[in-house]
Amino acid sequence: MVVGQALLPPLPPSNLLFKRYPRHLSFSASASTNHAQDTARTNNADEDSSSTKLSSSFGRLKAQKVKALVHRTKEQREHTLPKSLEEDDEHRATRARHLRGWDRVSNSQPQREHTKSSTDINFFSLKSFKEIGCSDFIIQSLQKLLYTRPSHVQAMAFGRVLRGKTCVIADQSGSGKTLAYLAPIIQRLRVEEIEGRSKSSSQAPTVLILAPTAELASQVLDNCRSMSKSGVPFKSMVVTGGFRQKTQLENLHQGVDVLIATPGRFLFLIKEGFLQLSNLRCAVLDEVDILFGDEDFEVALQCLINSSPVDTQYLFVTATLPKNVYSKLVEVFPDCEMIMGPGMHRISSRLEEILVDCSGEDGQEKSPDTAFLNKKAALLHIAEESPVPRTIVFCNKIETCRKVENSLKRFDRKGARIQVLPFHAAMTQESRLASMEEFTRPPSKEVSQFMVCTDRASRGIDFAGVDHVILFDFPRDPSEYVRRVGRTARGAKGEGKAFVFVVGKQISLARKIMERNRKGHPLHDVPSAY
Repeated sequence: MVVGQALLPPLPPSNLLFKRYPRHLSFSASASTNHAQDTARTNNADEDSSSTKLSSSFGRLKAQKVKALVHRTKEQREHTLPKSLEEDDEHRATRARHLRGWDRVSNSQPQREHTKSSTDINFFSLKSFKEIGCSDFIIQSLQKLLYTRPSHVQAMAFGRVLRGKTCVIADQSGSGKTLAYLAPIIQRLRVEEIEGRSKSSSQAPTVLILAPTAELASQVLDNCRSMSKSGVPFKSMVVTGGFRQKTQLENLHQGVDVLIATPGRFLFLIKEGFLQLSNLRCAVLDEVDILFGDEDFEVALQCLINSSPVDTQYLFVTATLPKNVYSKLVEVFPDCEMIMGPGMHRISSRLEEILVDCSGEDGQEKSPDTAFLNKKAALLHIAEESPVPRTIVFCNKIETCRKVENSLKRFDRKGARIQVLPFHAAMTQESRLASMEEFTRPPSKEVSQFMVCTDRASRGIDFAGVDHVILFDFPRDPSEYVRRVGRTARGAKGEGKAFVFVVGKQISLARKIMERNRKGHPLHDVPSAY
């Protein structure tokens, strides 16, 4: 890896600070004086006078030697000790890095390669909300939420979703896909309710949204409640594991317009008879490529198709769409329309990617343990040298997450500068939501937050204002790379950095990915049917 060796400030050589003249010099004046006095006792007065002069001469020689020593010592200190308070602080920081063990891994400075996309796609559409078909009450609601213009994918999707078309809505992370389907759905339901054509009933929602994780489901619920409170009233609720089932069933029995669920809880409600789909008008499958990886999803999808009316609208939302997922969708829904935003399979143009080679020096032993130590040193170096309010650290395994958490906690034992927030499947759902809530609070100027997580946090969750993303472990496929780095530089004005830690053969693959990003090419091949 490549973390610079931190050396302690050099101390003045001992032969200069503590040098003493040889005994026959340092004591030569005294010895000569004693010898002159002994001679004076046995010789005449002239010899005594001569001895006194010799003693005085040697005394002057001693003074000159001492003065020269002091002068040479001062000169040496001027060259070795800091000349200013700023330099003194730098030396103290260097000493601190040494004590933290950063110099035990490598002797050279970090090798970093910086990449930034050469393409700059304007986030907003040239059309207004009025021009894409938004009603006045939707426009007023969006203005209260500080939305002034639609994004590209929102403008492209609004009309077709409003007309009830089954669609795939695909665009890069942070492009506004949730609002792209939520705004037209709510407008249509509101109009149909006013006209008396649609109304929710007990245990029979009009809209169902399936999300791969409870955290994403909770975030979608927040978006629904924000719209409802801003002038478009409708009932919404979430049903996931980890919460009191009795409370969820009571709320569902009271009637709901929009139900948000995970596949496992959806199947439970259907099988137990707590959920009816006879009134369903629209089903949204958010992060559909991740849903296909859920063991409950294909069963849930088949159950959804069999239990809902034949004219139900289906919306498939995703930031990445591999060919195998696209093929499955068009096989089941041949009339599905494709809405692909301009950032599909691309990263934000305002994201800076930084490749950090953690392989170690040629002579260093290559093993998972040394790779972890090199990555750890690089992580702590970033934490020390580039502190920012919010950082997300991605690991491939829960075990690695825990090791990284411990490393950060030991780095700042008092917690005065770093707050570590774990986020992975080994935690309870309440603990994960608590970490997510803490991470989304207004940042502190004194404390840097580090969320240490698996890919669970990359699956559609929108953390506003993330400054750095660190890929502690290189992702297993390009889709996860796009999702991970997409947690920063989000929205219209978002900017951020992604530090990509690599070892061995990962280096060439990472360079290829970053080169495609720099040129603005998609990481996945786009299916020809697009």
